Amino acid sequence: MPSSRCSKCGKVPDDGLRNCSGCHGATGAYCSSECQKAHWKIHKPMCRPIGPNEVWGIKILDNRHQPWFSQFQHVLLNTSHPIFTKGELCPVTAKCGYPLLIYSDSIHGGLPAQENNQPAVYLRIEPHDGFAPMHWQMQEPGTCYVVRQDRQPLTKEAIEIIYNFHSYLLDIVNLELATNGRGPWRKPLSPEWLKSFADDYRQEEISREGRKGFDFFP
Repeated sequence: MPSSRCSKCGKVPDDGLRNCSGCHGATGAYCSSECQKAHWKIHKPMCRPIGPNEVWGIKILDNRHQPWFSQFQHVLLNTSHPIFTKGELCPVTAKCGYPLLIYSDSIHGGLPAQENNQPAVYLRIEPHDGFAPMHWQMQEPGTCYVVRQDRQPLTKEAIEIIYNFHSYLLDIVNLELATNGRGPWRKPLSPEWLKSFADDYRQEEISREGRKGFDFFP
């Protein structure tokens, strides 16, 4: 289902959205030509029509690919991909109102893996203790895939925010264990906490890095 909000600013215009002519609104719809122009760099990699059995997700390359943000790649997955039947729910994102499914070519697909995949392991941490399940810790995940459970498009910017949110949570766990001998978090995970983090992260990226169009967390 297409979003009712502008892909760039997140507003819901009274006169409706203007669909991108390239993807026909599949991943881009805007309240103004100004928003569409400002969002082009982010939208361009996903600007193509998609079929009813296709879902935009993220491919996470293993740790051989550095720095970490280069590990995230857009990927168009067919609904027959095993992530939709064998993928695991990322429980922290589920509690934060943004449920993601994650699939490992090694853990779930049985393919040989040469390296660990830190971003993927971070996304799989459990809310009760901040650790990933043992099969994610003991086995090299290799290449992984992530999609939104609702099958809406998942952008590199969104997964970047979510990964950094998990990293932030793990920093809190380590601090709590070091100072108080307990963890993981003193307040419950919630959509409000993720949104607050996303707003702060986006503003920092805009002011420090000058990242245009990076101002709406869908």
